[in-house]
Amino acid sequence: MKIRLFVLLLLLCYVKSVAQQEYKTQIFSFAPISANVKTVNGMVLGVWHYDYDLEMPKHINGLNIEINPVSPLLLLYIDPQKRIDISREVGLVQNGLHLSIGGFLGNVKQNGMGVSLYNITCASNGLTLTAFYNYSLEMNGLHIAGLKNDTQKGSGLQIAIFNNAGVQFHGVQLGLLNNSEVLHGLQIGLFNKTTHTKGLQFGFWNINAKRSLPLINW
Repeated sequence: MKIRLFVLLLLLCYVKSVAQQEYKTQIFSFAPISANVKTVNGMVLGVWHYDYDLEMPKHINGLNIEINPVSPLLLLYIDPQKRIDISREVGLVQNGLHLSIGGFLGNVKQNGMGVSLYNITCASNGLTLTAFYNYSLEMNGLHIAGLKNDTQKGSGLQIAIFNNAGVQFHGVQLGLLNNSEVLHGLQIGLFNKTTHTKGLQFGFWNINAKRSLPLINW
């Protein structure tokens, strides 16, 4: 009887400790964020954000700084489309300012402003400035990339050498090459292409489902 009671007390202590871990909040944290921290209201400083436990997604409300000197090397090896697992939930939510030598890589939802080398997220809402590319399943706001903006659906303004929206985009695509399956707005560039459009295309050559024209198309 005493042994059973002892085992029961151990189980209760374990459940209590797990429950406490799931709801721990801090003002400052190093990254990777500790397993017993769910929310950081303040600042996170570190080298990386790993693929966290998706049953308890992490939340960063404030400033997130990543300093990882090997991050630029990942550009040679990673495929942005393979980094997002659409069958899984978001593992990290960033609200505020994100500054990184590299960038987010995976099931992340970003709200606010991000300045990084690259950006790979489930959703990106706000302002992003990336040196190379910004890949997000959903992209809303102002997104400026040195090479490419790539999304499934979004709204706002895309500025890059190549802008792509695989499903639909509401707003303006500004670049040398612009593509959107469904476009409600404007495409301004050297070459513009869309299947279904409610708006205008300005460029050297413009293609939509109705016609192909130089300079301007609708």
